[in-house]
Amino acid sequence: MVDAGIKESGIRKYSIFVPANRQTILKDLYRMKKIILIIFTLFFFGSLIGQDIRTVASGLDKTKADALPDTSKHHWLISGFGSLTANQAAFSNWAAGGTNSLGVSSMLNLRIRYAKNKHAWSNIIDLGYGFQFLGPIEHAKYNKTDDKIEYTTAYSYQLHPNKKWYLTVLANFRSQFSPGYNYPNDSVPISAFMAPGYIVVGPGITYRPAKFFTLYVSPASGRFTFVMNDTLSKQGAFGVEKGKNIRAELGPFVRAELNKDLARNINIDTYLELFTDYRHNFGCIDVNWNLLFTLKVNKWLATIINCQVIYDDDVMIQTNPPEPASGPRTQFKETIGVGLSYMLH
Repeated sequence: MVDAGIKESGIRKYSIFVPANRQTILKDLYRMKKIILIIFTLFFFGSLIGQDIRTVASGLDKTKADALPDTSKHHWLISGFGSLTANQAAFSNWAAGGTNSLGVSSMLNLRIRYAKNKHAWSNIIDLGYGFQFLGPIEHAKYNKTDDKIEYTTAYSYQLHPNKKWYLTVLANFRSQFSPGYNYPNDSVPISAFMAPGYIVVGPGITYRPAKFFTLYVSPASGRFTFVMNDTLSKQGAFGVEKGKNIRAELGPFVRAELNKDLARNINIDTYLELFTDYRHNFGCIDVNWNLLFTLKVNKWLATIINCQVIYDDDVMIQTNPPEPASGPRTQFKETIGVGLSYMLH
């Protein structure tokens, strides 16, 4: 505050009055300086720490970017399904007549694929077995309704960066678990394990334009037919010379595979194999076509439809037992089952 004083000697004097609470104001200013200094210190160190964090984070990002991605869990791809179906019928004093029956059928289809860099190894395991008991319990007769062993393995080396063309060595094995009979005659087996047994092996080119389709073509594959049952071998069954156990052939081999989900709960799995022998009836093609439909009801229930068509010019079919086999025929098998099923993805 300024107060005008009394004029003395022509000079005006002013008096400045200092507030009584001057000490309090100085203390407040000192306290504000401390607070400002603390804030500035925190900001300064916070900036340094933030800069260090950003440096470390950027270093980690660069390390992650430079490191090779961990794809080991993607090297193996396993898929497939297993099923178990059963059917039963019982009659007691049934006027219309009928035969008691109990049947069981099982199936396993498994695909295992390994891929890393330019190398790939594919495996397909296809197993099936079914049987049925007909008649009264004390006199029930056993009939085999399905019997299949099939294993396909292929090693492939990538030829083109588009990952569609591969150099491949493929091997396929096919046989059955137990003896087969021409029912109702169940005393004389007409087939058995490794009678017949088929092995196809050879190099070729694989074309894989999509994950669900594969085409393999081999200009020269060896096909071996085994009849390890002495009785059947003496008969010259399945194209093997009488008394021999093995028949060897050489010729082009083609295998096409399709495995695709047509809808959320509908899957088709089919393959077609074609072979002809360079040295014997070249152009007469042996055919093996398998078709499998899976219609899922839920996680544990499914309807399975399986069809297989085989034509082998060397296999003579007995159409009118006990007359001898008359010649090759188109072989057809079809099974339908509703039962327990589990899908593996």
